[in-house]
Amino acid sequence: MTKTKKPLTILPTNQLLNQIWDYIISRPGKKGETKKREHECLFLLCWKAGLRITEAISFDLNIEHQSPEYKGLYLLRGKRQKERWVYISPEIIKELKKRDWKPNSANRISFFDFLQQVKKELNIAENIELAPHTLRRCFATYNALNGMPLPVLQKVLGHSKISTTALYIKDSDLSNLTKFKPI
Repeated sequence: MTKTKKPLTILPTNQLLNQIWDYIISRPGKKGETKKREHECLFLLCWKAGLRITEAISFDLNIEHQSPEYKGLYLLRGKRQKERWVYISPEIIKELKKRDWKPNSANRISFFDFLQQVKKELNIAENIELAPHTLRRCFATYNALNGMPLPVLQKVLGHSKISTTALYIKDSDLSNLTKFKPI
């Protein structure tokens, strides 16, 4: 039995992610599509907050830290049932409330299918990834490129090992490759 190689893929740029977001919020709901608002919320939580899809699905607006100095921190249950605090910006919270976000109102398979449909509708190239976990990797990569220290990013993403965080940073060396061109 021969093993088929996984095709090489690249992350969507921030510009493309913004175009996808604009398209998602402006496209009319398709016949039989019942989770459009929920999928919009999941897109934001994975892309702008770096949540795992399971964390995004169960994200609860009511579990915000009660101390004013920690406003914007929300408690969630991550991988292996570990609890952690995550920062969700007021802009994202506003969008979630506008869409009447409720935890556990969508599932990861329907969200994956939704993203694949959007990719098809926008004619996004085959070699550009667009899946729930891609949004989390984009969050990690672009925050690293913008200077977020790896140990901070590790905590934000909820990784127990920094080596796991380093794996997420798919394109972060590209700027170094162009800055320090080998002879």
